[in-house]
Amino acid sequence: MPTVLPRLKFLTLFTLVSCGVIGCASVPANSQHDSFADYAESVFRHQSTVLSRLMMLSEAEQLPDNEDFENTEQAMHDACHLLNEYAERESDGEHMGLRFKAKVQASIEGCDASIQKMEALMSGLDQESAPPHAHP
Repeated sequence: MPTVLPRLKFLTLFTLVSCGVIGCASVPANSQHDSFADYAESVFRHQSTVLSRLMMLSEAEQLPDNEDFENTEQAMHDACHLLNEYAERESDGEHMGLRFKAKVQASIEGCDASIQKMEALMSGLDQESAPPHAHP
């Protein structure tokens, strides 16, 4: 029996390392993506789109000056910082350890949710700034 525990630890470690190297992370159940890498890229692109819209609204001075909006924007930045760091490191050709990759993978769904919340607040702005004839 004493040899079973070390083998079990080795098997668990081997599985974790293998999954980190080949990407065994699962895609959320409500996602239409085939792989976790596709999902992560989609989340990153979605965040980039939302950030671009935020910049345009800011330049046009159409961003609301309220705490809820600012808190939601900050929460999105906080939730997505690991994904952004991963993208930057990958772009620079840096090596990333398995522990960092696991942290990134664990943060993606929270990042995605915070992007959707920010986008929902922004869609409310779009409706408020639309001309009266634009509504049915």
